[in-house]
Amino acid sequence: MDRSKLYLYYIVEQVQKRGMPTEIALLPMIESAYVPTAVSRRKASGIWQFIPGTGKKYGLEQDWWYDGRRDVIEATQAALDYLQTLYNEFGTWELALAAYNCGEKKVARLLAYNKARGLPQDYQSLKKLPRETRNYIPKLIAIKNIVNDPKAFGLKLDEIPNEPYFTTVSAPSHIDVKVAARLADMPLDEFVSLNPAHIRPVIRGDSATLLLPVDKADTFNENLENRDKPLTSWQIYRAVRGEWLYKIAQRFGMTLERLKKVNGILPRSRVTSAGQILLVPADIEFSMRSSRKSLGSLHPLY
Repeated sequence: MDRSKLYLYYIVEQVQKRGMPTEIALLPMIESAYVPTAVSRRKASGIWQFIPGTGKKYGLEQDWWYDGRRDVIEATQAALDYLQTLYNEFGTWELALAAYNCGEKKVARLLAYNKARGLPQDYQSLKKLPRETRNYIPKLIAIKNIVNDPKAFGLKLDEIPNEPYFTTVSAPSHIDVKVAARLADMPLDEFVSLNPAHIRPVIRGDSATLLLPVDKADTFNENLENRDKPLTSWQIYRAVRGEWLYKIAQRFGMTLERLKKVNGILPRSRVTSAGQILLVPADIEFSMRSSRKSLGSLHPLY
């Protein structure tokens, strides 16, 4: 509930605009516990837990810099589009929600199975649903009941203000996440919670849009206008095939662990692939101690 305060007003508003059941706004509590960077075993990501393929199907861009499945606004619109599509296909919200959890093909097969045997074709009658899906709607009902009347369950929940928490602002296409948070005068973790789709330490993209608390937008714009220092402290290093990662880390004054974390490299990886892009510090002079043949090339971000 505490994490949901950042997003819930917006999501409830979008759900109501579409005439959908309001409790759908509580669905991310089941999907991700409203953790915007949550990743499942199936590689589902974001508060709505889109797997890569379904995310692309519903227009969520995914590249090295940005993952739209973690974008609060884009993923919410995509999730509601998907749920409406499922409702139109199956005719009830119970079946639509079941399909959102385990896939429409699975629900369609079970409905066909029941139909062939003259059995009812409602959610409660699909006995072969996966256990997680059988529990999915009861969990949503339980959360709805708790939110509607927490005292009945011996709980106390803080009220969520009935007003927008965030607004959108335009930002330069190359700006460090840490710099953007400082310009907005807000904690880094809160900034990341509102902008989790930017998966590198640099926000890159034409006409980049950021989410900021309503009371921080003017602060950000004023500080950005008055800033006379570089907005990014990173540069791009394009590796050649077979470069040792630990040597690249040493060359740019980083630990190997830091290099891998910043660039999303698997822990067991040891060497680079041809043309692999790496972010490295911009304020470290490029060392030429190795032979020129074995070195990649540097490119500024801007």
